[in-house]
Amino acid sequence: MAKSEDDVADTNPHDELSKVARGLTLSSKAYSDALSDLTRQTASLDAVSRAITKQLDIDRNLFGSTNAILEQINQIGAISPSLQSLVSANSSFTRMVERSSTSDTAFAKIFDDQKRIQDMINGIGLADSLTAAFARIDTTRMLSASLAAQAKLANLDNLSIGRLAGIDNAFSKAITINLGNLTRSYQSLFDAAATRESLAPHLPLITAYPPVEYYREIEVLETITVDEDSDQNGEESLTTAINDTLPSVDGQLAGFDERLCRLLVGARQSLHDDNPDRARHVTTSLRELFTQVLHALAPDEHILQWTTNKEFFDNNRPTRRARLLYICRSINCDPLTRFVEDDVRAALSFVDSLNSGAHVVESQLTTAQLGAIVSRMESLIMFLLQLRKNG
Repeated sequence: MAKSEDDVADTNPHDELSKVARGLTLSSKAYSDALSDLTRQTASLDAVSRAITKQLDIDRNLFGSTNAILEQINQIGAISPSLQSLVSANSSFTRMVERSSTSDTAFAKIFDDQKRIQDMINGIGLADSLTAAFARIDTTRMLSASLAAQAKLANLDNLSIGRLAGIDNAFSKAITINLGNLTRSYQSLFDAAATRESLAPHLPLITAYPPVEYYREIEVLETITVDEDSDQNGEESLTTAINDTLPSVDGQLAGFDERLCRLLVGARQSLHDDNPDRARHVTTSLRELFTQVLHALAPDEHILQWTTNKEFFDNNRPTRRARLLYICRSINCDPLTRFVEDDVRAALSFVDSLNSGAHVVESQLTTAQLGAIVSRMESLIMFLLQLRKNG
């Protein structure tokens, strides 16, 4: 059953939130297993419908727990502005997922026309009617990522960001500002997604990719701030669930421009080099990869056809902001555009600093810390490629 406020009063609410996130991850696996049985034809449509509907009841309890915990956290006065913004975003996100789970027969209806579905499964694989079920799985997983990010962010409160990586105070402050901007953009995006009907066509993009972007950003900050012996229980399963949900960045990048794959491979290989300058080698490959992807998605000549506004050009070349706005031009969602800009700024802050050799003592960065930066940039590249597809 859902926990009341009294049930969670004597526990650390963010520890409880981590447990709920893991529960949602297990729930999404249950959906996946049921639908996999159907596609392999090892279970009947009736059996899969019953299994998914039963899992929906379990989810309702998890959502009830989520709401109680978020409400409790909201009543705590001494939390950071970023944490307050993320609580608001997760409240909106939870409401969105709950709305898709209001009817006891929501999933049973997907399987009503069993003969048609079976014919389509036999003929072309998954039926269109199952798309809603898969979207439900993805949304559940991504909500768990957003909740887990909140628990991680709570662990960063009252700590000096980057204290494990030799970062100076100026750069730590800059990272904190970037985090605040990104969190507010994230809040605005999900507040808008929960209330604007016009954004309905873009919900698959909004609920799948920004939560992963935010999770990866917090993951990087955690590796450079929180001691490694902190509780990591359940994080591996959550990361696996995220990776299993999203398409492979390698496949997406190869489909976009196979020549760019060598830059990503180079960054990964440099992670394990003994070279004392490996951090710069890693980030040089990542920065070049980002630049080439951005310029390929938003070429100079296309932007010149799109706008002649002088504020979008510097020395007659399009600015980074102009390129990002061009990529998002068809989505018509200001909160998403602002999130993309803040997301790119936050992701590049470490990469650009390491490339310039400023602020951070490179030799102090561990393989885990550099690996988190690589994962962060992989995620950003994937996000930009998906924005292109939705544009």
